[in-house]
Amino acid sequence: MIDEPWFLPTAFGTVVFLQLLLLIAVLRLSGRVSRLFRLIAEPAPSVSPELADRKEATGEQKKWFAEFLEEDPSRRDLPKKEQFAAFRQWREERGLNWKGPAESA
Repeated sequence: MIDEPWFLPTAFGTVVFLQLLLLIAVLRLSGRVSRLFRLIAEPAPSVSPELADRKEATGEQKKWFAEFLEEDPSRRDLPKKEQFAAFRQWREERGLNWKGPAESA
């Protein structure tokens, strides 16, 4: 088999072809890795003012809800639906609810 005149060029061609495939795979992989590093290195986007307002409002709601539950510990035993209904009423009594244009007229 080794004595055949076509064996050596075929074996050499196969080795070169496999090396080219390996080189292409390594280059593609390094491109993906460098892209991931660029994504990681990018600074985090700043928080928009609208999102900051929403976060602040959510924080206030959590504080109010904790205060609502502390006033009467038996409220913790209520089902969630009743808790939230009572919490809405509690906010209404204290003037903490936001009134839209349709509601205030």
